[in-house]
Amino acid sequence: MSQSILIVGGGDGIGLETTRAILAASTTAKIVVFGLHIDPELEAKSKDADRRTWTISGDVTSKTDRNKAVDTCVNDLGGLDTLVYCAGVITPIERIERVDIGDVKKAYDVNVFGSMAMAQLCIPYLRKSAASNHKNAAYGKAIFLSSACDTEVSYHGWMPYCTTKAALTRFIQMFAHEEPNVSVQGVYPKLTRTKMPEDVINGKYKGIMADHEIERFRIWNEIGDEMVEPPKWCGEAVAKLALGLFAGGKSGETLYYDEHVPRKIAGT
Repeated sequence: MSQSILIVGGGDGIGLETTRAILAASTTAKIVVFGLHIDPELEAKSKDADRRTWTISGDVTSKTDRNKAVDTCVNDLGGLDTLVYCAGVITPIERIERVDIGDVKKAYDVNVFGSMAMAQLCIPYLRKSAASNHKNAAYGKAIFLSSACDTEVSYHGWMPYCTTKAALTRFIQMFAHEEPNVSVQGVYPKLTRTKMPEDVINGKYKGIMADHEIERFRIWNEIGDEMVEPPKWCGEAVAKLALGLFAGGKSGETLYYDEHVPRKIAGT
């Protein structure tokens, strides 16, 4: 039976590049893409005669939508072998003294509680997949995109994002601790070329972020891909993890994507 993969937030950004890379690297893997934003390219693929992609337009904060995504895997693909959670929001970006706590709660709903809820739904299927395919690193695996903002990186106004990612990284550890037969891996992207750095560079957060922090983003942008990476780089690594082409780090660890999937194998 072909591998069944659920990618939450797989319709844009790093998630979209992960979906593309999986379809390019595997001729058999089937994917359910679930999220608010679905690239038209994936919508078209979902209508192919030799269909390998299903798209669910929905909100990870909705219990109904979450159930629909998992049910599609089980009913249309025959099961669920691998969960990849790429959904996330960086906003609100605002100083602690002024931030709307309601907006902070919304960030937690996506970045933390969405991850927990999807994991909870998928656990029975991941356990079953791992037991049936114990020699294949792709099966019974859950991958979550976190951020080095969890502990290492701090910017003014980023409290909501940093604290949600700290909670997510700790959740990854606890998920692995409670489910020793499921492989649970966290992935740190590096600074990636999305709308967020563009907004910072264009001055959207001037007066919130410190001037030297905004200037740092501008310098990195001028340096180019070496500092602000294309989403494809992380997406391709996550795809290799999801397909079991690389085992990656230990269950419960959150590592940079090129630590899980090194470009060069040590000793070669």
